[in-house]
Amino acid sequence: MKKLHVLLICAFLGWQLGNAQGVNFGITGGLLNTDANIDISVFNFSLAELDAVNNTGFYIGVLVDIEAAPNFHIQPEVTYGSAEDLSFIYVPIMMKYYVIPKLNLQLGPQFNFSSELGDIKQAIRDIEGVIGTNGDLDDVLNSTAIDLGFGAGFDFTKKLRAQARYAIPLTDIYDGPLGGSLDIKNSSFQIGIAYMF
Repeated sequence: MKKLHVLLICAFLGWQLGNAQGVNFGITGGLLNTDANIDISVFNFSLAELDAVNNTGFYIGVLVDIEAAPNFHIQPEVTYGSAEDLSFIYVPIMMKYYVIPKLNLQLGPQFNFSSELGDIKQAIRDIEGVIGTNGDLDDVLNSTAIDLGFGAGFDFTKKLRAQARYAIPLTDIYDGPLGGSLDIKNSSFQIGIAYMF
């Protein structure tokens, strides 16, 4: 329920900002790929790195483009992403720099809130089953994480834009009995379009 409140508040603020000069409101959507890697280590020595999950799906959401300077924009977004048994709410805040009039580079933090981590839970169950630590995975997986997003965008027209972004994890989502021996980091790649109103 908290995630829905965050989504509604951000959408309302974006709608309010959409009436200000130099601020544009839009919708976005496209292809999402999410990749979860599990690193198993002992005494900080990596024993194995497993590519536990690599799922493809979609994302949809809303965005606000704020022109802070002629070549510099700030673009907060709220999107919902789903890829097989994984689903997230992403809240990126991208700084956009236009290197030429229609092409921009993007960089900024991305907060993500997971609502379903089925495939990641199964991968951990398999590992914990072998090691014998079988715990309640809802208690050991963090539902929030922080990523660093970077990418590029291209404005075909004032209304139609394309963007591609890759987000690397800055935080570990696992907080279980294996502690520092098991790190789970979930990265994401998005490519899609935005329509501005």
